[in-house]
Amino acid sequence: MNKKIFLLIVVFLILGLTFVGAGCDKSKNKNEADSKDSDQSDQDFSKEMEAGESAALTNGKLALQIAGFDDHKVRYYNTVLPNGKKIYFFVLEDNNGIYRAAANACQVCFASKTGFHQEGNLIVCNTCGNKYPLEKIATEKGGCNPGPINPDIKVKGGKIEITQAELEQVADLF
Repeated sequence: MNKKIFLLIVVFLILGLTFVGAGCDKSKNKNEADSKDSDQSDQDFSKEMEAGESAALTNGKLALQIAGFDDHKVRYYNTVLPNGKKIYFFVLEDNNGIYRAAANACQVCFASKTGFHQEGNLIVCNTCGNKYPLEKIATEKGGCNPGPINPDIKVKGGKIEITQAELEQVADLF
């Protein structure tokens, strides 16, 4: 009896993983088909990850100037944690004036190392094409959502700060 239950569990796990993988692939194909009339950059989900500007941690914090962020464009950065792990992330100001930071990777597609790009008011996965509104960035964890770092970064003296602890939350994606 225990052997049958074990085999049944294994079969369901394999089927579940197959459906999850097929869903991500299906989403990519659907988005590519839907965007045939768009310009070429919208169709290219095989982009390389945007490495961005290097930013150094100082006393466990990373400070970024916010000048120019009001255009609602994503800014890409990378930093190296004290353990040597390099973290790639992006920061944006959404349409409500809220600053958000998220990993340039997700739990589902991180192995592809392609990250996300911006299309208007959407952040798009370069691997599967899933799209997320700017206002949802860093609010949901798991799946193909960009790994959340901070959904509501406060401005102090014309700068935003991201802590080492916040960056360490997404280290497993790199």
